[in-house]
Amino acid sequence: MYALIKNNAVDKYPYTPTDLRRDNPEKSLPRVINAATMASFGALVVFNTTQPSITDQQVLVEGTPVFANDRWEQVWTVRDKTAEEIAADQQRIQADITEATQQRLDDFAQTRNYDDIKSACDYAGCSVTSFSVEGQYCKDKRAETWAKLYEILGEVQAGTRPMPTGYADIEAELPALSWPN
Repeated sequence: MYALIKNNAVDKYPYTPTDLRRDNPEKSLPRVINAATMASFGALVVFNTTQPSITDQQVLVEGTPVFANDRWEQVWTVRDKTAEEIAADQQRIQADITEATQQRLDDFAQTRNYDDIKSACDYAGCSVTSFSVEGQYCKDKRAETWAKLYEILGEVQAGTRPMPTGYADIEAELPALSWPN
């Protein structure tokens, strides 16, 4: 990564070979622009620095590079997430968990060659006993699974439980799925 340096200060960061071409249309530049060419126009290499650790309630932001240790280096700042960012994270996590829960049910039904959980449930009450039993089992497990998931999400919304970080955090709490004999 490069920074365009003017008067010993960062004028633009990041600065790319594409930026160099756009800013200097009258110049004949080589097809491949290397660090030496960039430097001849005042675009200097910015050295990577170690990113600080953050929590799930924080955001890591790259700042304007600084001149330190005889070179330009990355700068990192940590800030707390805004309420909007936290809400967006929670919506994304909830959507991921919901999708994974549905996939779990569908995968289970497919172990007996049903298209998905819905098609398995459609067989409940049919005249073929084995399909009827499996269909009813799937209807019951589907309902139990969604009831448990909504209970978990209700606890999160009530503030009595932390927001899961993903599906793995709640999977063990969902009803076991194993075909009846």
